[in-house]
Amino acid sequence: MRDLQRKLNTVLDANLVVDGQFGPATTRAVRMYQTSIDELVVDGVVGPQTMASINRVYAKKADRYQGLGKGQFVIFVDAGHGGLDHRGVYVTPGKRARHDGKDYYEGVENRLAAEAFIQAATKAGYHCIRTYHPYKDTPLYIRANTVKEWLDQDCSGYLHSFHSNAISSDNTPEVLEATRGYMVFTGLGNNLSDQIAKQHLEHIKEETAGEWVYRDNRGACGPDHDKNFQILRQTDLSQYPFFGAILSEYGFHTSKSDVDFITSKEGRWARTQASLRTAKWVHEEWKKQSQAT
Repeated sequence: MRDLQRKLNTVLDANLVVDGQFGPATTRAVRMYQTSIDELVVDGVVGPQTMASINRVYAKKADRYQGLGKGQFVIFVDAGHGGLDHRGVYVTPGKRARHDGKDYYEGVENRLAAEAFIQAATKAGYHCIRTYHPYKDTPLYIRANTVKEWLDQDCSGYLHSFHSNAISSDNTPEVLEATRGYMVFTGLGNNLSDQIAKQHLEHIKEETAGEWVYRDNRGACGPDHDKNFQILRQTDLSQYPFFGAILSEYGFHTSKSDVDFITSKEGRWARTQASLRTAKWVHEEWKKQSQAT
């Protein structure tokens, strides 16, 4: 059933959770596929004819990219939320702040951080794949499908999603300014992602000389915060032998002090170097596992 859901995600660009359950969403996807093929009966049942047809279409797509990802270590880079329209106007509500007459746009800063990391990681010899559009705010299911389609080609690696954090502007100025610090999120449960997050937190601490505060996990199962975020939930899946996903919140853009640090030369440099060190750690772990098998 998981195999069917993965194939439907590829042939339809669907947004199915790969959970092995033939629920309403999977039934709808099957019917949608059957509707697109003249010789199939539209009944939502995956009989021999429907399965053979799905396999043929899936094979054509897979053959087109055969060998591109097989055996490769890949870093998937996600630039979080926020985007511009065709006129260059920032159009994403809520993902912005204004301090001392200056605007902070999370989507813009996320891309700057992601691109700086990609440049450094590429120079270090790593293969990076962007999940985001150069300026539009890409839907989360498209980002997740980008990752899964590469993983289905038998590559390995991890996802790093770059964000900044925020609290409601309804809070007092004092609370907005006092709520500061970096955080790292992983999906629910303990796996490789938690190990990556632990290393990344240490790297941030070291690269910022321990002068920047980490917001306590308040009872999470590890040093990171466990959250059911969509980009984590739909990529950090057990069927992939070696894969992890982290979402880093590099400070609160509702705090002027944090924005000053996030956008400073020193803050951006520290973020890039910490992320590159994390990439190197994950790559070493991947090499150990590859050698063991």
